[in-house]
Amino acid sequence: ADAVLDGRSAIERLRAEPYDVMLLDLQMANMDGMEVYRLARGQSSPPATIIHSAHVDVRTAVLAIRAGVQEVMQKPVPEQILTARIRELAAERRAGARRLAVPEDPVEPPDALMRLVGESTPMTELRRHVCRVANFRDLAVMIQGPTGTGKELVALAIHAASCPAEPFVSVNCAAVPEHLFESELFGHEAGAFTNAKASRVGLFEEAGRGTLFLDEIGEMPFALQAKLLRVLETRQFRRVGGNRSRLLAARVVSATNRSSAAELRARMRPDLYFRLAGYTIPTPPLSAHVADVPDLARHFIEDFGKRHDMPSAVLTARATDALIAHRWPGNVRELRAVMESASVLARDGVIDRAEVEAALVARSGFDENEPKTPVAPEPRKITSIPPPMSRSIESTDLATARSGVRRRPSLPDLQRDMILSTFEQSQRNLSHAARELGIPRSTLRARLRKYGVR
Repeated sequence: ADAVLDGRSAIERLRAEPYDVMLLDLQMANMDGMEVYRLARGQSSPPATIIHSAHVDVRTAVLAIRAGVQEVMQKPVPEQILTARIRELAAERRAGARRLAVPEDPVEPPDALMRLVGESTPMTELRRHVCRVANFRDLAVMIQGPTGTGKELVALAIHAASCPAEPFVSVNCAAVPEHLFESELFGHEAGAFTNAKASRVGLFEEAGRGTLFLDEIGEMPFALQAKLLRVLETRQFRRVGGNRSRLLAARVVSATNRSSAAELRARMRPDLYFRLAGYTIPTPPLSAHVADVPDLARHFIEDFGKRHDMPSAVLTARATDALIAHRWPGNVRELRAVMESASVLARDGVIDRAEVEAALVARSGFDENEPKTPVAPEPRKITSIPPPMSRSIESTDLATARSGVRRRPSLPDLQRDMILSTFEQSQRNLSHAARELGIPRSTLRARLRKYGVR
């Protein structure tokens, strides 16, 4: 290891011989640390860089990470932690596990990106984002976009493009009970708490040198956010009830469906957000790239056929027109569900407009991204449900009835009929009916209230 006292001496030393790792302060004589880093990146074989300084704030850390710095540490840092990080970066560089400059024309790894279907401008840019970050193993990535836009697929593509042989571990932060969160992430030792009869490996350890995907990070409890921030800063953690520090070697990729800064500020610590959002990748709603709907639809039909060992159905032009005309509030996830339903309804291996419309009717009105309105607590007593289609005939309907022409049910009528009949068949069990319909309980409760079911 060599040491110099100022920036110019550091650049001269780098030009004279190659180094694996460079440890930089920010404030030095005749040249600041970031200027040294920018000049060092111009070398033919630039070293991995750790900024180790007492003059680090959140903005400086974010700018440094976005510029490609592998680690930013604020003094004082325990010697064993700093030494471990230096050794890790040196080993990675010697093994050729990273490239520190993004190529001007990055080559798209086909296996990693094959599931990001579409040739529109938003999808092309999305694949470029994946290629840009794939080579920066220590760069934290945050994926932001509405529900159903494929954020986990993007995380899988980043993983497959950077460390495909390593584990990919995913956790939905909104689904883990708060009292189990720490044990889930960090693991625990035997006897750490009641019923902890054996040691358990946490997700941080399970991910190894692969990727840890924190989905819906905006739903993580505030009490855990401070602990997660500490782990990300030191790259070390301890199991619950343990006394030995373990190294976090995994890449951390997070995702959130909260797109506005105000929403994220209300749910996340600013310092944790800046730490996780070293690079932000937006996932577009399906309405922003409707031109990809036909390709996506055919992809889902083929995937459905492969999974069920059957020939893929053929999508007609009329069916394609119906798909393009739909608003797709549930984004790509909704399109996938519609194509799977249409594949089941297909006659003689052909999906026509009728099959698409039937699949859309079953899901109409259930927008996962619409704002949720508070619903009053469900009363214990449920009044009788009016039979489907039992509304009174108005004057216009009466004229139609007298003419002998049968009135065709409207889309809201069909939706009401399906909801009420499913609720009856479920013996008025709200949870069971919601599962059968594939919608949240709150949505089902709101619909029943609208139909006059108390």
